[in-house]
Amino acid sequence: MISEKFIIYLLLILSILTISCGDKEDQGDSTYYAEWTSVGDGLSANVTKNVLTEFVGSTKCPYCPATDSLLLSYFNSGHENYVGSAITNKWFLVNYHTYSPSRGDPMYEFLRRDENENDYCYVRFEEGNWYNISGVPTTFTNGSWSSVNPDMAVTPMAESTPLQMSLDGTKIDGMDVTVRVSISSSLDMTSSDSLCLFIAATMDNVDYEGSNNEKHHQDVFLGWINEGLSGELLSLGNEEVVKSYTWEMPSNWPQNNFETSWWQVEWDPANLAVVAFIQNKYTREILQVAGTD
Repeated sequence: MISEKFIIYLLLILSILTISCGDKEDQGDSTYYAEWTSVGDGLSANVTKNVLTEFVGSTKCPYCPATDSLLLSYFNSGHENYVGSAITNKWFLVNYHTYSPSRGDPMYEFLRRDENENDYCYVRFEEGNWYNISGVPTTFTNGSWSSVNPDMAVTPMAESTPLQMSLDGTKIDGMDVTVRVSISSSLDMTSSDSLCLFIAATMDNVDYEGSNNEKHHQDVFLGWINEGLSGELLSLGNEEVVKSYTWEMPSNWPQNNFETSWWQVEWDPANLAVVAFIQNKYTREILQVAGTD
């Protein structure tokens, strides 16, 4: 006959095993994918688009605060302009600081490079490969110039796309960021050379008062997480693929040798975020966007 002590011992062992298995499941898939790896089937049909608005401005620009404030009001649940979570949950922002109308914005100067081909702002907004701007503030939504109003997001959200993208599994630990990008396609686009992936690091709640008196800055562009200033060329089949990236927030941001008030910029790494988007390099259309909370 099995003793009572043995039964209690057996139940204890089983409970330990159950807890251990449960802990392992809660951890999820922590695999780091150094290269694009196929992990499943693609989409069976097209999906709707998320939206990216790229705001180009400067702390030297006297007209930027009003436009920036209007744009951000659509995301503020306490503002009369709030467009609702059904829209804002699928609408992402990147705020690029630039050298127009004059140099001296510390959030640009940190990233500035002397050679045009190495300067992200020149490549993105002046070289012509992506956009050409004549001044700031300027906004582009899903790759096209847009005026600032709710329709800038509502209209592209009604469009379909063959691509779905997720940043599930992305981790931000202090200054260290590990990004996991998952992309699914409803089409075989392996023969296309048009799709480029951009992964941007951004910062919310940056405090700095420039000459235009704007004191608070959201979604500030910190740099590209994946290599290259013109994105990473993608070759996508009708499948789900995944890749991981690592990036570290520079501890001396936005220190620079041009603008001496950089030390007045206040920021907290707890406000780091990631925005990824896929853009057609010929049409400039942004086909899909994903971001962290």
